[in-house]
Amino acid sequence: MLSLCSIYAICLFVSHSYRIIIVKNNLLSLPLVRLISPIFLGALSLSLVTSFLKWLLVDVFIEQKQLVFSFSDFFLGISSWFIIYLLWSLFYFLVHYVTNYKNEEIKNLKWEAKKNEIELNRLISQMNPHFIFNAMNSIRALIDEDPKLAKAAINQLSNVLRNSLLMGKKTLISFSEELKLVEDYLSLEKTRFEEKLTIKKTIDDKATSFQIPPLMLQTLVENAIKHGTSKQSRGGVIELIAVRTPLNELEITIYNSGVYNETSTSKTGFGLINTKQRLEILYNNKAFFFIENDTSSSEKRVKTILRLPTV
Repeated sequence: MLSLCSIYAICLFVSHSYRIIIVKNNLLSLPLVRLISPIFLGALSLSLVTSFLKWLLVDVFIEQKQLVFSFSDFFLGISSWFIIYLLWSLFYFLVHYVTNYKNEEIKNLKWEAKKNEIELNRLISQMNPHFIFNAMNSIRALIDEDPKLAKAAINQLSNVLRNSLLMGKKTLISFSEELKLVEDYLSLEKTRFEEKLTIKKTIDDKATSFQIPPLMLQTLVENAIKHGTSKQSRGGVIELIAVRTPLNELEITIYNSGVYNETSTSKTGFGLINTKQRLEILYNNKAFFFIENDTSSSEKRVKTILRLPTV
């Protein structure tokens, strides 16, 4: 029993000393390929030290065996301890490698999430002044034409700005909240264009509970009016359709009078660029966004499709 306890104490002492050497020399940070030599040399060194201490403490002092050297017994003992320490080393390094890999992966995910959060805040901070600038231009156009309407438009704008500032602090909001903002914005534009702007809406009740990025729908509607309908001499139509697809996705379709010129997107399509960047950050490749000229209609109009998955 004493011999067994002594062997256990020797193994504990040797393995703990080996662990101190590993930590001190920062071997756990090395790639797996560079650990092959330290593992084999370490296992060999541990087996030699353990065999010597066992012989000295157990065989000589405790069991008091006769000092008869046998190469076969010596080689067998070394081989046995070498296999034990080799397996122990492989297990030890593998456990720490997996743990470090997971910790590093978590660290990278946190960093990626923080980077995405910063990027989203940057995009929203760019979008708010852009929206305010366009809204103020709309009101400025009304001041000389109809001061009374301009005053009403200012009240509408205050409602829009208050809601947009509150929504801009969130990553996602309900579609019903976004729709309310869009309706306020369309009311503001209707005041400006009067009969030259026709608004149509078809909203599926099942779509209102979906979560969408704040100000995204408003940006697309604003883009449709600014770069499409407002440029038509006779005015035009804005049609908004929102449905819940059989795949449980929110599909938003916006039709606006006009012609889409893809080559001018880089100069005038800030809202589209912003939308694509936000979709990439929030949904990766799971969201769908596309804009094109609607060839199925006899009238010149642009079709914008936004399809968002459930989150």
